[in-house]
Amino acid sequence: MNKLTTLPDIRFTVAWPIAFLLLLGPLALAAQEAPVKAATAEILSDTRHIERVRAAVDKALAYLANQQRDDGAFDGNNAPNALALLAFMGRGHVPGRGPYADVLEKGKRFILRSQNDAGVFVPERTASSGPMYQQALATLAMAEMYGMDPDPELEEKLRKAVDCIVNCQADNGGWRYQSSAGDHDLSVTVMQIVALRAANNAEIGVPESTIEKAVAYVRSCNIGGGGYGYQPGGGPSPQMSAAGTVSLQLLGYFDDPTIPPALKHLSGIPVAWGTDGGVSHFFYFHYYAIQANYQAGGAYWADWHPRVRELFLENQKPDGSWDNVPGGAENAGLAGVNNVYWTSMASLVLEVYMHFLPAYQR
Repeated sequence: MNKLTTLPDIRFTVAWPIAFLLLLGPLALAAQEAPVKAATAEILSDTRHIERVRAAVDKALAYLANQQRDDGAFDGNNAPNALALLAFMGRGHVPGRGPYADVLEKGKRFILRSQNDAGVFVPERTASSGPMYQQALATLAMAEMYGMDPDPELEEKLRKAVDCIVNCQADNGGWRYQSSAGDHDLSVTVMQIVALRAANNAEIGVPESTIEKAVAYVRSCNIGGGGYGYQPGGGPSPQMSAAGTVSLQLLGYFDDPTIPPALKHLSGIPVAWGTDGGVSHFFYFHYYAIQANYQAGGAYWADWHPRVRELFLENQKPDGSWDNVPGGAENAGLAGVNNVYWTSMASLVLEVYMHFLPAYQR
């Protein structure tokens, strides 16, 4: 694949030490925000807020490590497997050293073994369940890991996975469940976009035409003057409005005219532990919504993150995990039989304060 990475207003390659320095960004923003009254009625210092987040994530990672099987998987589906690995890397853990070196290595090996001849990272027993969700998340995890672990097998299979994503793009720029070009929706498309950004960060080339078509598709899902829909012509939803916004932001289109109305739409969604405001896929929504507000910065970020932080901290279980919200669509049939999916997603939401994953940096 040709390496074409001239994209508008964005720097894809981020030096690793900068990730540590960027930790100061949210602290500076938090210092400017109006005091937020937590449910405990305790007003804490900014440093104490970050300490609470770190402690919660550390408990979550200990829980996730205990769920890993001997073969390296956390679940039979590579979506939870990839999200769990991203949660460890999002806290700054890297392959080859530290307390979770084996967890990351075993998880990586499982995902690499699952790749088929077409480049799809899908274990055989889940091959019929819409592989492109798993493909995108596994490719994202492997791309982030490749930036820390120059393993030749990892590079070879990552390149094959990226080629697969590029080749599966529909003519109008979207992607959908199956690994064949043609159909499309924004839910699957945003995941491919994030995976391709991570691959570009890792110097795995992505054709410029692929990015241009993806941007056009995201714009086509915008509902005039509001949020984004599941497909072009559909009504807006919280999940898709968050996904569409962060898609354009991560590709460098911060000034796209569809973004401010979408951010306004997001700002009206209740921050509550449940499905209020039409949030059917609670963890999916918050995974993208906190990124969209972080990328927007300013008042958007200052208003959003303290409420979401407290919501997740207050609903963590004593063992470090999170349960699904009441009435949420991300049930065990979708997310797996244990709390790996929900706990990984909650960890990634809180890890927005840490900035170790280059794919989500500004």
